[in-house]
Amino acid sequence: MGRQVNDFLRKSLTNYKSKTKENAMLDQLVALKNTLDEKKQVSDTLYNTFREGMATGILKPGFRLKEEELAEKFQVSRTPIREAIKRLENEGLVTTDSIHGSIIKKLELDECLDTLEILEWLRDLAIDMLDNRIPRSILMMIEANLRKGEKLTDPIAQYENNKEYHALLIKAAGNTELIKITKRLEFKERIIVNNLLPYQYAENYVAIHRELLIAILNNDQEYIKGYMEENKKKARAYMNKLINFFLDI
Repeated sequence: MGRQVNDFLRKSLTNYKSKTKENAMLDQLVALKNTLDEKKQVSDTLYNTFREGMATGILKPGFRLKEEELAEKFQVSRTPIREAIKRLENEGLVTTDSIHGSIIKKLELDECLDTLEILEWLRDLAIDMLDNRIPRSILMMIEANLRKGEKLTDPIAQYENNKEYHALLIKAAGNTELIKITKRLEFKERIIVNNLLPYQYAENYVAIHRELLIAILNNDQEYIKGYMEENKKKARAYMNKLINFFLDI
């Protein structure tokens, strides 16, 4: 009887130790997960910060991203800085070599013109795809966009308002691939506008947006065609200014 009790106690103790060891291992695993999550969040935040800095003109083309300096400024280790820069390099936004380090890529003229030309074409394509149907939820967002635009005077704010207006029309078209492609091109457009040559908008640009919206809902193809033709002229005029800008550099 005494031996059976001892065996039972021995097994219970062994099971307890095994369970305790397993729990400790799982605790370590959870701690590792939390560390990785935190690391990922820091890296993601830095990546988005640098990317937005490029788009808004805070980080200029040609600026050198120094890991040690950035790590000190953001009070993080160099690892998440390096990871964020690597992601930007993979997107073609940063160039890195052993001599110059990591430098924000300068846009070439051809790349700028191609971006603007394709983006303008895709925005027109989205309008054609709408076929006088826009979901009520997006109509409400467009109305908010128009009301906000009526109060704006700063060219950069007007540009963001104009970009959002067209992004909502593209969203209304409901094509996920179109949305993805235009988002990538819009990012480059923001770099162009905020770093090279700002857009200049007519005082009545919001009124034109509202008229276009009404024409889409009424399936007024004549107005839509006229709008697209006029928009092409404005786009070409801006691209010509951009060419002159590059020639003067």
